[in-house]
Amino acid sequence: MNKFSIYSIRFKYFITTAFLIIISICSFFFIAKQTTLNTSLEQKRTQDLSTLNNFSASVQSYMSSIEAIGQIVSKDSNVCTFLDTALKESEYKGKEFYKQLDNQALWDSYTNSLSPILALSVMDPEFFFVGEKKLNLDRLNYFFNSTTMKPVAMNPTMLYWTKTFSLELLKEHSVHKVFALTVPTYNSDNTLLGYVVLFVENIFLNDLLQTYTNDIYVIEGDNIIGATKELPRNANLFSEMKISYARLLEDSSVILQTSDDYTIITTRFFSPLDIHLLLVSSYQDLKNNLAIHFPPMITFVIYGILLALLIAFVFSRLQTKHILELKKIMNLNKQGNLTVRFQPKTKDEIAELGLTFNSLLDRIQQLMLEQKQHQRSKRRLELQMIQEQVKPHFLYNVLEMINSMIRCNMQQEAMATVEHLACFYRISLSHGSGIISIQQEFDLIENYLCLQKLRYIEFMDYVLAFSPNIRKYKVPKLTLQPLIENSIYHGIKEKDGKGIICVSGYFENGFIIIEVFDTGIGISPEKLKELRQSLSESTDDSDCHFGISSVIKRLNLHYNGQASITIGSQQNQFTCVTLSFPAIEYYEKGETGIC
Repeated sequence: MNKFSIYSIRFKYFITTAFLIIISICSFFFIAKQTTLNTSLEQKRTQDLSTLNNFSASVQSYMSSIEAIGQIVSKDSNVCTFLDTALKESEYKGKEFYKQLDNQALWDSYTNSLSPILALSVMDPEFFFVGEKKLNLDRLNYFFNSTTMKPVAMNPTMLYWTKTFSLELLKEHSVHKVFALTVPTYNSDNTLLGYVVLFVENIFLNDLLQTYTNDIYVIEGDNIIGATKELPRNANLFSEMKISYARLLEDSSVILQTSDDYTIITTRFFSPLDIHLLLVSSYQDLKNNLAIHFPPMITFVIYGILLALLIAFVFSRLQTKHILELKKIMNLNKQGNLTVRFQPKTKDEIAELGLTFNSLLDRIQQLMLEQKQHQRSKRRLELQMIQEQVKPHFLYNVLEMINSMIRCNMQQEAMATVEHLACFYRISLSHGSGIISIQQEFDLIENYLCLQKLRYIEFMDYVLAFSPNIRKYKVPKLTLQPLIENSIYHGIKEKDGKGIICVSGYFENGFIIIEVFDTGIGISPEKLKELRQSLSESTDDSDCHFGISSVIKRLNLHYNGQASITIGSQQNQFTCVTLSFPAIEYYEKGETGIC
């Protein structure tokens, strides 16, 4: 066939490859879009940082106005005289003398200029408040001491802003969250007299944020002390935005994943108040805005390319349809379904390959069928031989027992034994059928146990416990007899004293469960492990116990490998063999003579 004919697969792949060029064009536009997105993201970061810088400038300007007021108050002669007098008196009266003073008269002249300030107070150089009557002194002493004011002690000339704390006004019985500014005050010879303390409510941060439409937060530690939107009291960074404090860096931006979006977090550290400023933006909103403002021409080009890709996809599917169909058939064959065949609809190389593959499958299926029939016939013959080996041995022992009974003038016992033996063989013959009902199997083993009990009456007894609703299902003939024989000869007979064999059966989730339990000598842990391992190998030449091996082989032959057997044992106590196989109803073809 001509390699480049219209039926050639090479020609079809050439056409498909031509369409793949469109994918390259599409990739180029996707890269361009991503580049534009990254550029917009960087612009957004720069814009957000600029917004935080503007807000920082507003906070700094506000603080400067407070510091200017503090400088004026610290140089007030009344304040200097008040502190100088208090220090001199305390030298011989002690610090307790401060409580007898009242500093409220110092601030009357500043009534109009103190509107942004909640309260004022004064401290001596050792950070003891002097004449404080308006504020809770105990709370002040907790926040102002030699430890918390260590930076001021090291540099007394500095203007020091504290972190936020709770300030209590005694007269109003109210508590306010405030920043405190300490301003040193000196006498005429530049001797440090103490400090003027200005208390400013942190609500000024929210006031400054009202002019911004962005989602801005002011963070101190992990607590939110200011925000453009209303927040619950004592809100913290993690509970509000699921952001760890460790994410906060100086003047940086990160993209964090939230429950339903990616969020752009821009941070700026404001060192004068030891706080972080956060501006939160939606990454998805940025992408949406970018899509809205993307040039219309690019949008039309993208839609055109997408349509071209769709057409290319349809063509490629049409051209490779038969290849995919053949691949699907091969996968089904690999999973074990050898009945599926390739149906050619063209005249190219794929059709020829599919027809050749069909011929190969036909030959493989024929060989497998022949091999399967051969193996099934071989296994049936082997299992039938195993089954027949049990009967002469058992019959010989029973006839010997009947002979002994007759010699001992035990005619009634001999007659009962003959009757049990007749019933046993009448059921076991079952017109040559290898399948009988569970009812018949129970009758068969009951006669078998009666005969065995007559032989070993001094050390053996048995109990049968079967659920009536399982009697109508089928089972391979003589399934239980090898297991019971094992219990007698390898369990009960080896035990000192009398033992009991219990055979029970019941229905569970579409399966028949039969248990053969004996109170014999049990199985040693080593032998039990070896026995279980032999059964799990599922090979015809397994070295496991003869009776158990024959049972599981026959069951798996009749139930297509759906049967299972488990063995439990405790040495010198018990052994329990459990069979499980599908529940399939039995339809009797002829009379079997149930006894």
